[in-house]
Amino acid sequence: MDKLQSSLLPIANKIGNQRFLVALRDSFIGTMPVIMTGSLALLLNAFLVDIPAQFGLTNITDTFQWLVEIDNLVFKGSISIAALLFIYCLGVNVAKIYKTDELSSGLVALSAFVIAIGNTFEQKIAISDHTALEKLFKGVSGVSVTKDGLNLEVTGVLPGTQINSNGYFTAILIGFLATIIFCKLMNKNWTIKLPETVPPAIAKPFMSILPGAIALYVVAILSFGFEKITGSLLIDWIYKMLQLPLLGMSQNFFTVVLIAVLTQLFWFFGIHGGNVMAPIMEGVFGIALLANLEAYQKHEALPYIWTNASYGAFVWYATLGLLIAIFWQSRNSHYREVAKLGIMPVMFNIGEPVMYGLPTVLNPILFIPFLLSPLLMTAVSYLATAWGLVSPVSQNVTWVMPPVLYGFFATAFDWRALILSVINIVIATVVYLPFVKMADPVGKNAE
Repeated sequence: MDKLQSSLLPIANKIGNQRFLVALRDSFIGTMPVIMTGSLALLLNAFLVDIPAQFGLTNITDTFQWLVEIDNLVFKGSISIAALLFIYCLGVNVAKIYKTDELSSGLVALSAFVIAIGNTFEQKIAISDHTALEKLFKGVSGVSVTKDGLNLEVTGVLPGTQINSNGYFTAILIGFLATIIFCKLMNKNWTIKLPETVPPAIAKPFMSILPGAIALYVVAILSFGFEKITGSLLIDWIYKMLQLPLLGMSQNFFTVVLIAVLTQLFWFFGIHGGNVMAPIMEGVFGIALLANLEAYQKHEALPYIWTNASYGAFVWYATLGLLIAIFWQSRNSHYREVAKLGIMPVMFNIGEPVMYGLPTVLNPILFIPFLLSPLLMTAVSYLATAWGLVSPVSQNVTWVMPPVLYGFFATAFDWRALILSVINIVIATVVYLPFVKMADPVGKNAE
């Protein structure tokens, strides 16, 4: 334990205190009010459209079509523009690091992202008879007909495929570049000086003009030069070369299991595992969840097996198995008392009372099951999803949703998720059981 603690603590502290990773984590968290609202709208539409369709109750959908359309509008203004929401939050949080103008920094980040993604939308439509269409669209700007199909090009718009989850990695890179330049120049006083008599509300934006202009021109020159040299947009290159490979790696069985084990390992030593792993959980698995949300909204195949919500749906309630084992077999009065006090919070995925009251933190008896139960739950859940026994997570459910129901809602009401959740609770209980009995008092101290 001492060796593990001495090697892990420095790493965890560096990750947890790295200011740019903290800004990244806080930016993902900052989008939650809007993202969760969009997720709720999508979940509500599943009630009104998808479930009735399974049982032929289309009259329910017809009756509430007005609400379905409202939910679609909410989704369009939330998850569909997730990258825009994130980039503004990132600009604000980077400005907090440098203690400079947060509002201007957020706007600079947003503007820089729009510069980097271009303003042209292209679409190819396959056609069987192109001869007639050639005559019809001859001379029409933005429309061309070839033997391969109909090509549409619209300029002056924000491409929807760039401002959703596809644009996250570009938002991260461009956001950091633009805002760091802006903030450093602000702190170096490369600003327009105004008389002291000018009100602060007017002076502050004026001071940001020169740093903001330099930051935006740097991004514009970079984007323009990259497109001229490579023939493709910077965002397309980042998506293909960085985002897709990283998301692909995140769907590997061993990666998914390793993330669960590392999160638990940090928690065991009293370090908030969720905070330490947040850049990976939100920056990779969170993007996978947004992509699944968008695919579900469009009734397309879900692109990713595992998301950050998959852990909440099937893994993070392992503590419930510990409490069941304690109620079932433990004769340790302290364990039983903590279990009584902790059962209600645990039913809403709040495990800290048990974690620090039992404790499981730095408890050598519970070290093995504390790591092993989430490992097995993750492995079983991943394989069940990969083999098609349970639907992948396609809904962003609030983290306080009770176990079992969490998986049911997160998979868009797949009844098989109920069975998998119960199986995982059994796994956790069985793994914890022998170690709980090891903590029983012996001899005269036994109850």
